Amino acid sequence: MIAALVVSAAGCEGDGSRAAASSRSRVDAVQAAAPAQVDPEQFCEAWHEAAAAPALSLPPLAGPPPATSGRSRWINVWATWCKPCIEELPRLAKWRDELGRKAEFELVFLSADGDPAAVQEFAKAHPEVVGSLELQSADALQPWAAAIGVPGQAVLPIHVFVDGKDRVRCVRTAGIGEDDRAAVEQLLLSL
Repeated sequence: MIAALVVSAAGCEGDGSRAAASSRSRVDAVQAAAPAQVDPEQFCEAWHEAAAAPALSLPPLAGPPPATSGRSRWINVWATWCKPCIEELPRLAKWRDELGRKAEFELVFLSADGDPAAVQEFAKAHPEVVGSLELQSADALQPWAAAIGVPGQAVLPIHVFVDGKDRVRCVRTAGIGEDDRAAVEQLLLSL
């Protein structure tokens, strides 16, 4: 048995009589392509460069406004009756946890219902919205949406990306799906 090990070991070292075969790893490495950059002007209905970005002004709320923290914010405007809003809520909470390791931001939920009792009942089945800000009245949505740059009649959900200096940088209407993750991550890292 020892003789077999010695012969095997000698075969690994080579005796110089054969040309050494080139070594290949089990997996040939390939250079990964850089992630595609997303054009924020294509992703956002309203995109503002930092120098020209308007200051965030929240609509009238049912409770006190949150204190500013100096961190960037992703404000998700949703409603209990909005199917795309409800579908994306768990995804947004998951992304908050995952992307929070890369970018320092707050995800703020803002209910457009104007009905605190409905939001409280809804939150029992959807814990991600517990503590959500709430519009004082649903009638405040359209004027506020126009003020932050939503063109025409606003549809829910609305996503507002605000930089650490409280400037509105991006406003996007409609749902955000898995295929939008790279754009969201790029936006949050750039704020």
